[in-house]
Amino acid sequence: MINFLNILIPILVVIGLWLMSRVPSAVKGNRLSMFAMLLAIVIALSTGTLVPVLVSILFILIGSSIGFHLAKKVTMIQMPQTVGLLNGLGGGASALVGIVTLMTPVNKFEAFTSVLAVVIGMLTLTGSLVAAGKLHRVLKQKPVVLPNHSLIMIVLLALQAVMLIWGGWFITADNAILIILLTAIFAGLFGWVFTIRVGGADMPITISLLNSLSGVAGGIAGMAIGNIMLVAIGGIVGASGLLLTQVMCRAMNRSLLDILLGKTSAPAGKASTVKKVESKKPQAVVSTNTLADDLQGAKNVIIVPGYGMALAQAQIQVKQLGDAFEQNGAKVRYAIHPVAGRMPGHMNVLLAEANVDYEQLYEMEQINDDFANTDLVVVIGANDVLNPAAREAEGTPIYGMPVLNVDQAKKVIICNFDLNPGYAGVPNPLYEDKEKVTLMLGDAKESLQKLLKELQSAPATAAAPTVSDTTTVMQSAKNVIIVPGYGMALAQAQMQVKQLGDAFEQNGAKVRYAIHPVAGRMPGHMNVLLAEANVDYEQLYEMEQINDDFANTDLVVVIGANDVLNPAAREAEGTPIYGMPVLNVDQAKKVIICNFDLNPGYAGVPNPLYEDKEKVTLMLGDAKESLQKLLKELQSAPATAAAPTVSDTTTVMQSAKNVIIVPGYGMALAQAQMQVKQLGDAFEQNGAKVRYAIHPVAGRMPGHMNVLLAEANVDYEQLYEMEQINDDFANTDLVVVIGANDVLNPAAREAEGTPIYGMPVLNVDQAKKVIICNFDLNPGYAGVPNPLYEDKQKVTLMLGDAKESLQKLIKKLM
Repeated sequence: MINFLNILIPILVVIGLWLMSRVPSAVKGNRLSMFAMLLAIVIALSTGTLVPVLVSILFILIGSSIGFHLAKKVTMIQMPQTVGLLNGLGGGASALVGIVTLMTPVNKFEAFTSVLAVVIGMLTLTGSLVAAGKLHRVLKQKPVVLPNHSLIMIVLLALQAVMLIWGGWFITADNAILIILLTAIFAGLFGWVFTIRVGGADMPITISLLNSLSGVAGGIAGMAIGNIMLVAIGGIVGASGLLLTQVMCRAMNRSLLDILLGKTSAPAGKASTVKKVESKKPQAVVSTNTLADDLQGAKNVIIVPGYGMALAQAQIQVKQLGDAFEQNGAKVRYAIHPVAGRMPGHMNVLLAEANVDYEQLYEMEQINDDFANTDLVVVIGANDVLNPAAREAEGTPIYGMPVLNVDQAKKVIICNFDLNPGYAGVPNPLYEDKEKVTLMLGDAKESLQKLLKELQSAPATAAAPTVSDTTTVMQSAKNVIIVPGYGMALAQAQMQVKQLGDAFEQNGAKVRYAIHPVAGRMPGHMNVLLAEANVDYEQLYEMEQINDDFANTDLVVVIGANDVLNPAAREAEGTPIYGMPVLNVDQAKKVIICNFDLNPGYAGVPNPLYEDKEKVTLMLGDAKESLQKLLKELQSAPATAAAPTVSDTTTVMQSAKNVIIVPGYGMALAQAQMQVKQLGDAFEQNGAKVRYAIHPVAGRMPGHMNVLLAEANVDYEQLYEMEQINDDFANTDLVVVIGANDVLNPAAREAEGTPIYGMPVLNVDQAKKVIICNFDLNPGYAGVPNPLYEDKQKVTLMLGDAKESLQKLIKKLM
């Protein structure tokens, strides 16, 4: 059984690595590899140890506790140095295995492999500690070059070779400790001397190489103790790390030997050969109107993230900006340089955390030729990876390194902290291009918020008159049927369909979804997609249930459907669809059709609905974009009688300097934690103090709200338990409630005989002003009406989807 598991576990690790190579399956791959490691530990304990099993288990628990603590405490921005530290600990563990083995009687093979394990393990440990220290800014980030640096490395290498020969062939009980000490010292010094000279863009490659060495050290340690499984897994980790290192070296146009010898990093103390850029604040050569025009007019946009985005933790704002561009009809892609950040895949991880679609991420070789045809490039905290000096400035650390062709784009907006050179120390000539480049210096989050505000507040286009008629129809419709089709599936627009339906409901309309039995490419296709978008099952109607209602319907919105509503099916004899029951869309008062084009459907029969100019509005093109336009028109329509309240809300939000946000289960249902964080950030940018009040039973499990807010990177210091914050509500300018009811229901203090009577609740009703973003006015889980809903003086109600309500608040605040 043990032999079988020794073979199975490395196979599981390989499968795990393969799964981790693809974003959709990465989590599964990580879990599978964790399970394989757990099995390996169990086998190691069951086959006997040098110390009692209970002692081994005790130390495993200690190590696991430290790892769990790190997993909870370490933020995503600290992940590169954490990876470096873990690489080093792996190397250190392998060195310890070699040391312990050398303290026992060994043959020549065991002695040689043990000394080699100490050599590689110790240089991995010290090298990784230096790399982690540089990344964590406790050590100088610039390359440090010692006098006769290369000679020192050669001498240390020679000394390690001597120790290998001495320890491998001439070790005895008398000289074992001396050999171990000298080997550890020489190898540790080599790791330190090697890594301090690395800087600039070579740091990600160094981290990758050290990761490989930690695996190699483990494999050699396995040889020393005769553990086949350790040899196999160490070999897998070493090989995968080395392959990654090779791939990155090719992408960087670097030789691994040059990196090891320090030939690609800037020498300490030498001036750059590139003309320096004066670090003065640039003149505002581009007006706000021009910037807004550039943003609004861009239809092909590339976003370039860099390490500055990671430092500012601005990935959420980057996603918001990308979404805003898409809502404006632009195609948005993200260009990822292979060494952007401080570890391989750093940008991918951060953007994935912000829910950027993996399909939008492009490697340099995939997208570099497209910059020349790009309307606008937005750079967030990147410098070296797009510095044109890499093509011309010989003798600089980045010369010859492939860079993103950002300088070839029509317009560029750079959101960097300052005008200083990047990590490699080479000035960027892009900063001097006043014609095509707009510089937005300072905190990346604030710069992105300004761009977002400009993009969203720009004047409407010339299409307004046409859309105005559509807006009137949409605003006045009180009975709406939405008809989804295969085009919705192709465009993956189900989320936008749900948003539109919610917007109609917020406007007071009754919304239903008409499902034709053969819509899509399989039975239930539309049902599955709409369920994925959290459309209520009760709103889905089969054709026979709803077909007679079309005649009394104010508005039908069609998304990517043709044959299933083609009236020709009733009259056009001899056609493939003749006699097929179809949805009576043509009987509705008004119809909006969001199809890609005017071509016939799958059956090839022209649709006479397209010719009806009186009742039918055609919105051709991508369904997502069409739906976003409809949504925008519906939400930006002329204000109703409630407008003064919204205006007051804006004033209240702008003037609030003490804000408490109260999350509840409705936030969890709407998955709106990211928007809650954005709102909190917007308040802080407006000068307000923001805190989050957590009721102990908010959500569906202990700590539910804490977990969700932590996922959105809300600072733990801003989370307050009820007993800590309850007395502060009376002095609070504004409380914003997101999907909470029972936990702040004042009836708990007075309504005897109700399920919540006597339950401590948050004193939200004592605040000066309250905004409640709940789905509806229904009572909470306990079924007790909330008197806060009746307080018209201090309470503003924003009903419907929490995400949309929060977006409106953010827009008002900005």
